[in-house]
Amino acid sequence: MEHVSGLFRWVYEIGDGLAKLIYLHILWVLFTCVGLGIFGVFPATAALFSVIHKSIERKRGESIFRTFYTSYKSQFLKANGFGFIITAFGLFLYWDVTISKQVIQSAILHVILLVFCFFYFITVLYFYPVFARYELKGFQYIKQAFLIAISRPFETIAIILCLLILYYVFVFIPVLYVFMGAAMVAYPVMWFAMRAFMGIERKKS
Repeated sequence: MEHVSGLFRWVYEIGDGLAKLIYLHILWVLFTCVGLGIFGVFPATAALFSVIHKSIERKRGESIFRTFYTSYKSQFLKANGFGFIITAFGLFLYWDVTISKQVIQSAILHVILLVFCFFYFITVLYFYPVFARYELKGFQYIKQAFLIAISRPFETIAIILCLLILYYVFVFIPVLYVFMGAAMVAYPVMWFAMRAFMGIERKKS
């Protein structure tokens, strides 16, 4: 009977987890649309990571919707500000790489730009987890995201591998992307980022 009870509990937990992923993805899509897409995607993503952060820490309190809504509303301007800055810098790097490849055609410059692109990418990976966990000032969010990304290579590589795996999962099972894509991407990023945070915090203490 204990084995049967354990099996049902295991099935229930999986079902509950999948339901929460779907619910979070729906909230992310809805609140992105509330902000007319371009003004909604960044605060919706910040709210998504805030909910997942509290879930990983097993903090009981407000409902998922209330936590999501509160974070979305309170971080709307800040999340949009950082989101547009990060996006603009990413587009600038993309433009530089394109110009370097097609016009300048300097191998050394191209490699340097690709290195900058890699650092940009791993910084973006940690930005929203840092944004969800810490209260910082201004560009300290970006600085800390970069420093954590390079100081915790295991977690950074693990996040990249998870994203690669998810990419192929979504290619072969696109329905997962449609119904829970945002949450499926955010959860492993936040989980490994939390491992990085706790490792750094333990060393400091």
